[in-house]
Amino acid sequence: FILSLEPTWHRTAPNNPGYDLYQIGDDDQPAAWCEVKAMSGTFNNRPAAMTNRQFEEAQRRGEAYWLYVVENAASDSPTLVKIQDPAGHASAFTFDKGWLEIAEIVQ
Repeated sequence: FILSLEPTWHRTAPNNPGYDLYQIGDDDQPAAWCEVKAMSGTFNNRPAAMTNRQFEEAQRRGEAYWLYVVENAASDSPTLVKIQDPAGHASAFTFDKGWLEIAEIVQ
């Protein structure tokens, strides 16, 4: 879906840590990086999560890093949400129920 909309992106090798796509600059070197997330619903239903490695890559790459979220990915009408420099724009971090696995709970 993304490559049909923006064919200048190139895929990385499977399981590449930190990002899924990259673009080549004028000097034939990578110039932009993109992490892709797909969801069956929308941001209204749930958040998109980045791994620690992906977030570190976003911090390192700054405005050259993108987070692309494909909403309604399995439908006939997906939507692409493009976020440039997600780490630079983050002002808070969310802790969800997954943290209960390592949390100390006192009653």
